[in-house]
Amino acid sequence: MRGVVGRKDSATWIAEDEDGAIAGFAIVHWEQRRGGVVAYLETLEVRPKLRGRRTGGELLRRCEDSARAAGAEVLDLHVDADNGAAIGLYRAHGFERQGRVENYYPEGRAAEVYIKRLTED
Repeated sequence: MRGVVGRKDSATWIAEDEDGAIAGFAIVHWEQRRGGVVAYLETLEVRPKLRGRRTGGELLRRCEDSARAAGAEVLDLHVDADNGAAIGLYRAHGFERQGRVENYYPEGRAAEVYIKRLTED
């Protein structure tokens, strides 16, 4: 992830709690492909004790806005297939499941692939 942070084709968002400590962060990057600009959500993390307070949704919205501003037409991501809370967040924000990748994460854990169209047809 260090290679992505600070690049012109990425955005990093950091959420703070009421004491100024890091509550969560998200990283999105985009690239030009034959069909247009495509964005990928590298990571979205919220401290466990602060989950359920809309921090993840706000970080996700900001990543979507950054990707749109860069001209991205779609945003895709991988999420641990066993992470029901994250999957619920993505679905609530309009992401649709596109498939599954076995052995994507360490210890053989599978990933679900989700995508969201950022532009209207």
